[in-house]
Amino acid sequence: MPFDRILVAIDGSEGGQHALAKAIDLAQVTGASLIALAVEGPLPAYAATIGEVDEVKREKDSFFRAVAASAKDQAEAAGVDLEVELRPGHAAELITRYARDMHADLVIVGHKGHFLNDYLLGSTADRVAHHAHCPVMIVK
Repeated sequence: MPFDRILVAIDGSEGGQHALAKAIDLAQVTGASLIALAVEGPLPAYAATIGEVDEVKREKDSFFRAVAASAKDQAEAAGVDLEVELRPGHAAELITRYARDMHADLVIVGHKGHFLNDYLLGSTADRVAHHAHCPVMIVK
């Protein structure tokens, strides 16, 4: 089965970096288009003031801009075009839905990432593998 559209989930974690590297390698070999999806989780509910919420939002925005820029730089250095999407939501649900909507042939996720809430009920990678419409590669 050829891969024409690869979706890779990135979050700035070590696992996300390994997934991105594998996705870039596969895109080089197959000539597939490559899209990176960064999922921005909810703002903390415990912030006491609007100022604290704004500060956390600015920090998250800055962090994800850096993650996206780094991913684009890595892909460019390998000669691969990379589109980066940043979306808010629940990681596993969003990755699965976005993969279906963009007609991905393959989803690549890291074994462990920053989605710590998911470890209580099962990892994001496990959920994506279970619910995705296409093959899922989990990179350690």
